[in-house]
Amino acid sequence: MPWHPIFIHYPIALLTTAVLVDAASLLCRRETWHRVAYALLVAGTVGAAASVVSGNADADGYRKTEIAAAIQDHEDLGTATFLLFLVMVLGQLPGILRPQAESRRWVWVVPGAVGLVLLYLTSYHGGALVFGEGVGVVPASPD
Repeated sequence: MPWHPIFIHYPIALLTTAVLVDAASLLCRRETWHRVAYALLVAGTVGAAASVVSGNADADGYRKTEIAAAIQDHEDLGTATFLLFLVMVLGQLPGILRPQAESRRWVWVVPGAVGLVLLYLTSYHGGALVFGEGVGVVPASPD
């Protein structure tokens, strides 16, 4: 059973919400919202890890097809997205354990925005593989 289509929606929703809630926490000066955003970030990053691992496993059947390069691009984007959000989780952990000045939290806005762009690109490439090439829908046939 392909697990990747099951897992992918969690990081898309959770990471997008995490970045938006964190930005709102800064604009509205709500420390509790930052903690909620961090919990969403952790959950979304765990979901991203599951998506990357399951995607790599599901992609094995397409390694020797004409769309192997597109699969690899999607895989690379997914891995980069996961790693960026993992850095954000680990980088923000000290501030969660010992709350810091709001000015230091602004540092994470740019990586969050970059992460959302990477998340969008990864999702777009994945959608193109499914809806354009039939990956996961049409059985792979090596050429």
